[in-house]
Amino acid sequence: MKTSDNESDNEQVVRQDLSQEAKTSGIYHIWLLFREKCERPSTDILLEKLKERFGSVVTVADSSISVFALSEHLVTYKDNKKAPAQLMITECNKAEEPLGDDIARSQFWDCPDGVVILDSCPWRIMICDFLASGLPTLERAYILSDWLEIVLELFPTCTAIFSQASGKLLTAENARENPYSGPLRFFHFGVNARFFRIQGGNEMMVDTLGLHALGLPDMQYHFRDLDPNAVINHAYNTAIYQFENDAPIASGHTIEGVEPGSQWKCQYESSLIQPVRDILDVAAGDFAAGNRS
Repeated sequence: MKTSDNESDNEQVVRQDLSQEAKTSGIYHIWLLFREKCERPSTDILLEKLKERFGSVVTVADSSISVFALSEHLVTYKDNKKAPAQLMITECNKAEEPLGDDIARSQFWDCPDGVVILDSCPWRIMICDFLASGLPTLERAYILSDWLEIVLELFPTCTAIFSQASGKLLTAENARENPYSGPLRFFHFGVNARFFRIQGGNEMMVDTLGLHALGLPDMQYHFRDLDPNAVINHAYNTAIYQFENDAPIASGHTIEGVEPGSQWKCQYESSLIQPVRDILDVAAGDFAAGNRS
């Protein structure tokens, strides 16, 4: 496979590796990246900001990692017991290993100088949710988006953010200018549309990465002779529809394609490109590539 930010230049060969499975630990990690070490605000300041967004909030831990329980956002477990979702933040630490594998580093479409930025920020703060995977998808997305907005406000020297699950890198300025509202803000940092050219022909691949972290299927398109930008827009629009409506598209359903009036068939499968995860494969009608049963 090849990936490129244009038709001919800057291409990088990446290898399919279906031994790499998507990691869905139930914790959603976001890294704040800094060129220089910074100080974390006091727990009192963090708690005040959290209460402004989430109402009743309780400090669970206050050390090198601060943990806060959101009393009004409860997860119900099998025994019908309820526990509050939690949010965590670390101190600013020196990076021990680089972020992003070869594929992730080839897909920084929203940050053209992404690799340079990533490698020029040796200091990091990690934020995440905890015990929150049992929340409704939209509620969890809303919380993660609010949490990111809070810390971006409190850390003005932040250079960029990196979402582990989506492989998406954004400058802090871009992240602060989120064009979406409500739970859809998650898409700005939490869903990345990837583009690959298949070696040895004119076939291409577009998929999304990130919805799997919230328990939803990502999108996948294996096609030829179509404008990849049009396919990427189609992937985002369909992913948003799935996200907002709890994935109503079923295997065998058809959706309108890029060309008005065209019908593209959908089918749930395992992804063709790592990390392996459940995807909704969309066969692009006469432009579809690959073998489908």
